[in-house]
Amino acid sequence: MKILIVHNSLNPCGGGERVCLHTIKAMMEEGYEVDLAVVEKTNWQKVLSIIPVELPKLPREYYLLKRLRCFGIYQRVIASLHVLYNWKKYDVTINTHGDLMITPCDIVYCHFPYFTLLENEPWRYASKYYSSLFWRMYFEPYRLVQKHLSQLMRESGILLTNSSFSHDVLLKYSNRKSLIVYPPIELKEYEALTSNVDREDIVVSIARFAYEKNLHLIPYIASIVKKAKFIIIGSVHGYESQRYYNYILELKRKLKVDNLEIYPNAPHKLKIDILRRSKVYLHLMMFEHLGLAPIEAMASGLIPVVHKSGGTWSDVVEYGKFGLGFEKLSPYEVAEVIEKALDLWNPKLLKKLSSKAKQFSDELFREKMKLIVKKVLR
Repeated sequence: MKILIVHNSLNPCGGGERVCLHTIKAMMEEGYEVDLAVVEKTNWQKVLSIIPVELPKLPREYYLLKRLRCFGIYQRVIASLHVLYNWKKYDVTINTHGDLMITPCDIVYCHFPYFTLLENEPWRYASKYYSSLFWRMYFEPYRLVQKHLSQLMRESGILLTNSSFSHDVLLKYSNRKSLIVYPPIELKEYEALTSNVDREDIVVSIARFAYEKNLHLIPYIASIVKKAKFIIIGSVHGYESQRYYNYILELKRKLKVDNLEIYPNAPHKLKIDILRRSKVYLHLMMFEHLGLAPIEAMASGLIPVVHKSGGTWSDVVEYGKFGLGFEKLSPYEVAEVIEKALDLWNPKLLKKLSSKAKQFSDELFREKMKLIVKKVLR
């Protein structure tokens, strides 16, 4: 059996890329012949150093460009060319980057229906595409195409998503039910960290350096909670990401924040060491679809502090049962919740938090993907 997996680019090294890599691994474990179709050529050395997925072998890769330089969101659309010209060669096509394509695939893992970002919904304020007239004009053609495609999604295809939050949005705007398949996390490595009960007052954030992640608030928060050390671990990819990273460095310098450390494109081993020593995980994105980093932190024994919205609040923290939440992106409110979390942390929480994270395991994800592909092949 031949499987084609379509993704925009693996180089950002985010949650969607982890979904893609574990889908590749699942298909290879079943003995299928797996090919990867991307817009941008994969930097495998970088990707596999940041995302610890052990593939049986690298898939054969088809790419359209060596490097994405601009108009990244529109270049996702041209991934359709791979399916248009090659779908007859494959038994199953799987779209893991989630954007709807002109040429439909058998399975689509839709992380979130991005065409809803400018709808009259509260999450529009959390999007950079709503932040200025320029970004709204840039995004509008893409939104219209995606909205139109959402009405044409064939019923025979299988639609997957990552949380109850994303499921409800898809149902509302596409009139399509989706199957919730939580994205994969290599839990065993994180669970092993719970043996360390000697923790420091460290607050860690892990995210792409992107506007919507709100990492620029951390220098302000760190200047208030001086008893804690703050650490940002993030991937830098592309011009806008580099610009945002530089902006945060400048804020750190201007505010003279000595208790903040920033690690761009940090190797996985460094991230593991930081999680092993930390007590609190801070997630500042509003209306996050799910969020893999908070789950990694939870599995490692950290208390998640998240915004009271999206899948992170509903599916991960379960409305405060497994972490703390804040309502406004105010440095003072967030700082107050962080101080509470630091005071609450104790070794007894390690196993409770780690146990909750088990439903997000990479093994469970791969088994579900195998069953879904077998359903398509019947």
